[in-house]
Amino acid sequence: MKYEVTVEGKKFEVEVEEIEPNVFNVTVEGKKAKIAVSEVGALVERVEAVSTKPVVEVKEEKVEKPVKVEGEGTPITVAMAGTITKILKNEGDEVKEGEDILILEAMKMENSISSPKTGKISKILVKAGDKVAAGDVVAFVV
Repeated sequence: MKYEVTVEGKKFEVEVEEIEPNVFNVTVEGKKAKIAVSEVGALVERVEAVSTKPVVEVKEEKVEKPVKVEGEGTPITVAMAGTITKILKNEGDEVKEGEDILILEAMKMENSISSPKTGKISKILVKAGDKVAAGDVVAFVV
């Protein structure tokens, strides 16, 4: 797959090909490297390289996901990963079906997360600034 990556204001065309699990051929500006990615603190280990200069700096941001979410009522989930930017309702507030509860920013776009039914917000599990993954439960409505 080809990507456009910007590093310190300069754009690069990057091609990445997975050759086995966690091992990739990476081409940047015609320079090729074979890298292996390990889970140790998002460390990228170079296995074999044509160039002696670093090809790509990889930074991984981990999103903590609760294993078990408890709450009363119908869960409200997010469809995509992003950052919660605004909480529009409080626990105990009455809401109508389709009414916005919070705003999720994903891919530089604001997405409204709305109530799936008319009722009362029984629990809000996130706060502004929290990062969420696709499918995460962010609130409950009864």
